[in-house]
Amino acid sequence: PRSMKVLVGNRLPQFTKIQSKLVKGAFDFIGLNYYTTNYVGSLPPSKGMRNSYSTDAQAIRTGVRNGVPIGPQAASPWLYVYPQGFRDLLLYIKDNYHNPTIYITENGIDEANNKSLPLKEALKDDARIEYHHRHLDALLSAIRSELAA
Repeated sequence: PRSMKVLVGNRLPQFTKIQSKLVKGAFDFIGLNYYTTNYVGSLPPSKGMRNSYSTDAQAIRTGVRNGVPIGPQAASPWLYVYPQGFRDLLLYIKDNYHNPTIYITENGIDEANNKSLPLKEALKDDARIEYHHRHLDALLSAIRSELAA
């Protein structure tokens, strides 16, 4: 996109027209790592800001809007549980990339490291079970939505 060319500039690789034709849509599948969804807000450029992958978008990402988290927070400060975002992303990929084969390559939730927790209690991992149950439901919902279309 033009915005990317403006923001990233000469750090983008240069392709000839022939190379562009060769790579456009040239994938066999999409590998998807999904953990969370974020709200995004504008982050004006700053003279002290270094150019990098995380600053190029000039956006701030957060799991909280107006003091309300997008979902329950996991142990990591950036990870909020939001299965609807998983469904939305799957449908976005389907609609914008001509319904490609998608492999879910990563998905999960972390928890606080409690070394004093007995193994028997640690194995009773209801939060992780619920996380995967809700995300599998979101996956099924995306599949059913595709079949109904």
